[in-house]
Order: sequence, then C-alpha cells, then structure tokens
Amino acid sequence: MKSLFRSRLPPALTSAQINTLAEQSHLEIEDIEEWYERFNHCYPRGYLSLKEFFNYLQQLNIQKKNDHRPTKSMVKQLFRILDLNEDKQLNFEEFFLFNIFINYGSSKEKLKLILTLYDRNKTKYLTWEQLENVLNDMFDLLNIPKPINGLSRTIDTILTRANFNKQETKISWHTFSTYILNDESLFQLLISKDNNGLHDDFDILITRF
Repeated sequence: MKSLFRSRLPPALTSAQINTLAEQSHLEIEDIEEWYERFNHCYPRGYLSLKEFFNYLQQLNIQKKNDHRPTKSMVKQLFRILDLNEDKQLNFEEFFLFNIFINYGSSKEKLKLILTLYDRNKTKYLTWEQLENVLNDMFDLLNIPKPINGLSRTIDTILTRANFNKQETKISWHTFSTYILNDESLFQLLISKDNNGLHDDFDILITRF
C-alpha cells in the first residue's frame, strides 16, 4: 500500500552529477538546478521520447526562424547519437549537454557530429539536392555558420576534389563523409569562423523548452 502514496517528485541531482555538468557547461550550480526544475516540469517522466525530441527541435527552429527543418530520418539518427546509454530515450543529462553543445560547441565538433549521422548505415545514398538539404538543415539546427561561398558551391568543390562521378544520380553518404573526415583541406572548406563557438542568442535558446 505504501507504493500507492509514494512521491512522484523527481529524484534530486547528486552532487557528482551537478559538479560534472557544471564543469562541462561552465554554468553555475544554481543555473543547472533551474534547468533541471524546468526540464521536469516539461517532461515529468524524466526523459524525452523520440517524438518529444522531434517536437523540441521544431520549436527551436521556429524560435530561430529557420527555413530549414530537420527530417524525421535525420532526427532519428541524431537521437541515437545523443542517447549515450542506449535506452531509447533522452534523460536530463543527455538533453542538457545537447543544448550546451549546440550553443557552445565549436564548428569543428558540430561538423564531426553531422558527418557521423549515418555512420552505421553504409547504404545511405542521397541525391545532390538531398545532400545539400541535409547539410543546410543540420548547419541551421546546430548553429554552424555557413561557408563564405555557400554550401552549394562548397559541396560541388568537395565532390570535384574527391573525384566523385558527377554523372551518378546519388551519392554515398558514407563515402562523402569519410572523404571529408580523412582530408583536413576538405573539412576546412565547410568551416567558417564562429567566434570560438559562442552565440549571442544562447540565453534565448536554452530557456524556452
């Protein structure tokens, strides 16, 4: 009978959890505790499902007034990467670190994340247009400045330097990403200066979920 009256209040974060998150995010302990309180208010079960994560990303795009919206396939792959303990849901720490990453992470770190989206699927093929759309969507979602010459011309340059057959109707994502990850000159083509990864809109993005 006691279980029927057990408190549904979420367990408090341990000192170890708070200290680790504070060290990783460079935020004050009070800020992390506020984050945790708001997280549990919005997600009382203590985690986000894939559907809830997709809805959250849509809200981020609306706030940032992005024209590009991540596809369900893309979000599913991103969700899998963020799900560090592989329990098919995002707990507070995984969700919190993702938000810190998209605001404070460097462009290099974010680009590496993008390029590993389909790392388990070596049969993922995209048309040239789909390839450009995936990169556009992910650059917008993760707050990565676009290359000075634009993504379209940059992709074309990468395909040329990597000796891709432009007559092919579809491009292997695995081959495309492997070329970029293994060639620093190709990798740098997609990177623009980003003021060390800091963004003026940080407070807006992390306080409205």
